[in-house]
Formats: sequence, structure tokens, C-alpha cells
Amino acid sequence: MSMNDFQITGALAMQDIRMLMREGAIQEGREEHLQPASMDLSLSGEVYRMRGSYLPRRGEKVRDILKEAVLFPANLNQPLELNGIYWIRLNESLHLPEFLHASTNNKSSSGRVNLQTRLIVNGVSSFDHVPAGYIGELWLEVIPRSFPVKLGHGERLNQMRFFGKTARLNPDEYLALDEQYGLLRDLTGARITLPHKTRQEGVTMTIDLTQHEIIGYKCTPTTSRVLDYVRRDHEPHEFFEPIPRPTNGELILKRDEFYILATKEAIRVPNDYAVEMSAYDVSKGEFRSHYAGFFDPGFGFGENGEIMGRQGVLEVFTHDNDFVLRDGQPVCEMVYEKLTQTAEESYGALGNNYTQQTGPKLGKHFLQTE
Repeated sequence: MSMNDFQITGALAMQDIRMLMREGAIQEGREEHLQPASMDLSLSGEVYRMRGSYLPRRGEKVRDILKEAVLFPANLNQPLELNGIYWIRLNESLHLPEFLHASTNNKSSSGRVNLQTRLIVNGVSSFDHVPAGYIGELWLEVIPRSFPVKLGHGERLNQMRFFGKTARLNPDEYLALDEQYGLLRDLTGARITLPHKTRQEGVTMTIDLTQHEIIGYKCTPTTSRVLDYVRRDHEPHEFFEPIPRPTNGELILKRDEFYILATKEAIRVPNDYAVEMSAYDVSKGEFRSHYAGFFDPGFGFGENGEIMGRQGVLEVFTHDNDFVLRDGQPVCEMVYEKLTQTAEESYGALGNNYTQQTGPKLGKHFLQTE
């Protein structure tokens, strides 16, 4: 790939992102922060407690908003308070060519502790979107939704994926890819054939409330304990309570509570594709089914197709009303996009924390129960 290549199609593989770093399109990026089809973003020490959540108007810079919207400068030596709204400048900045845009998402570890992160850039009135040709700083809105969180300088909470022209699959391409690889599997590895659809925008996955003795974990907001993001030895019971398998195959999601659940199906992502769990859809119910939506090449697939799928873990936060979730109910769409080229590393080869996950798993900050 060259910075002058206007024919780039699809999501950039890690070797293409590395080239962007070397050519100055990504500034202060670090090679050790590269993932198979994305780049981790890191926190600087510039932190502000905000009066509320803001988005820039057209042509407005983030620093113009800060002149009026800051309650007080903060720092990462103190925990971020529950439901406090913080803006933190990221170490990285961009000088993108006109034919590349980007989007961001929580990393799995921040999503699994209900630490909401949303990217903000100059002049863009939407979160998590970087327009083609963007030049400027990157800022992160960070909101602890379940408990206070103590972060560290340089911590990586979210990740960025880069795109040329879209290369999302059409219905026939989904069916062909499924025929080749078997994208969905049951827990024995057996193929689950995709249904034929006239409109296939993604691979539908459903909720699992029956296949494990513990089908999930619940956390309710509290200020009585602080999660130190650097630690890896927090006791799970201090933050979450396990949810045993319901006898009737139903789970009542309580309003304003946070849950870790899992998909019934296991999914495979070949090494020349990237996947995103599609954005919150009110037609699926009044809850958000994920915060961390990027699935890297090789997830549930391995380096050479040796893995027959991994379940997806869902970070679920309810809105407005209690909601009754039933086993096998559709909860998300997995949208596949072709990569610019096969990723040189597959998910798991870089020491990823959730390579072997089965069923609902808490984040890396907790002692593992199994």
C-alpha cells in the first residue's frame, strides 16, 4: 500500500497500519500497539472533568469546547468517579490521506467493566468516527458506568480501525463465505448453516442462557469499591455476581444494570476479514448488547483454520425498562468486511487475553474462576 493509492478497498490489515505510522499519517503510534486489523490508542496525562457530554459542531475544535465546558482539570492519580464524564487527550494524532477514514470501539477489557469510551475529534458531531483526510488531535470521553475506576498513564481503553472504500459483504458473499468456512458453529464445532436471506447485512447471533452452569454475571452501580485498572487480581465477587442457568430459559434484565453474557453460537473470522458487532439496534430490545465491537482476523479461526469458533461475549446495559431475555433470542449482527490483504498475524498470536474464552468471561482484571 502507498499513501498515494486511491484504490484502497476494505479494512486495513496491521501491516498497512504500520506503513501509515512510518509515513506520518499516524503520529506517536507505537508498533507494539498494533492488532491484526486495528491499533490500540493510549491515554495521555491531560485529563478534564466535564460539565456534561459534548460533541463539536462543524468547524469547532475540541479545545474550543474545553474553554467553556470543564468543571476542573483532573489527573490519573485519582480514580474517575462513578458516572463522571472525563475527556482525556490520546497520545496519538492523525494526518490521514483523503482516501482513508477510521472508526473506534472499546477494547474488550474496558467494555467488560462497563467503562464507556467514545472518541471525539475536531469538527465531527458524532462519536467514534474519523472522517477521511482528518488532521488533528484525538480525544476520548471516558465514563465509568458501574464503579469508580483508577487508570494509568498510557493505558489503552479503545482501538481504531482504518478503512478505504467499503468492502462489506453482500448476501451472496455471506453465503459463499459460509460455504467455504462455516462461520457459525455450535459448542462441539459442528457447522450451523446461515439462513438464506434476501437482505443479509450481517451474521445474526443469539443469546445463550442454557449451555453453561453460569450463564453470565451481573453488576449494579456502586461507589463502595474502586477498580484499579492496572491490577489483575481483583476478586470477582467484589464487583460481579454470577448468574446461574435459569430453569425456564429466561433472564430478566433490570433497568440500569450491567451484565456479561455470551452468544449461543461460536463464530469464526478468517484471516482476510475483520468483523464488527453492529451498533445498538432498538428493534432487538431496549438494551445495548455490546461496548467492545471489533473482532479481529483469526478470532475463533486461528492461524490456519484450526479453531472451530469461539463464543462472543456481550456487554449488556439495559435502558428505560426491565427486559425479559429468552434463550436463543437474536441479540446482535456480526458484520464482515474484507481486509486490504491477509493480516500478517492472527488473533491470539499477539498474546490476546480472550483467545480461549468459552462462555461468559470477566475481564483480565479479575482472578479467573476456572
